[in-house]
Amino acid sequence: MMVRAAIFFLLAAVPVLFADGGLPVGQVEADGLRVTLFASPIPVRAGPLDASVLVQEISSNRPATGAEVRLSARQVGLSTGRPVRMPAWCSSVTPGTAVPATAAHSANKLLVGAYLPLSEPGRWEVTVEVGYRGGVTRAVFPLDVAAPPPPVAMWWPLLAMGPLGVALYAWRARILRRRA
Repeated sequence: MMVRAAIFFLLAAVPVLFADGGLPVGQVEADGLRVTLFASPIPVRAGPLDASVLVQEISSNRPATGAEVRLSARQVGLSTGRPVRMPAWCSSVTPGTAVPATAAHSANKLLVGAYLPLSEPGRWEVTVEVGYRGGVTRAVFPLDVAAPPPPVAMWWPLLAMGPLGVALYAWRARILRRRA
């Protein structure tokens, strides 16, 4: 019984166990560097975007350690929805402002990252500026930003805890009655 419960909880946690960084949304090669942008959530939605960047030297495929990376996002098309209310920790950055990407943002130390505010659905561009060995490389990544999910879609696991607990308790009581 305990083994089945442990397997259930491990399988339920699988989406959480994926490595951070998100999925790659684009890659640009310029000035001897390969810049790859990873984003989470996928699909990209209005709200805070968890953006991570991997910078590599093209000649050796090695990470460009020591590169200074700055990220910015700006809306380039018409909005396809209404503005999204940003969390307080993300609302201090206005769209278009360059944000320094740090290794502290990511558990994978090959990536640097930052949160970018995408305040409305529509067409956006994320600009990555890489300062490396005295030069500056710019890479621009177009993103189609979808509307945010409805609040109930984000909160359903928490809302389901009460009924799930009652159901598990009733199931346990039924099993105990059968044994008696």
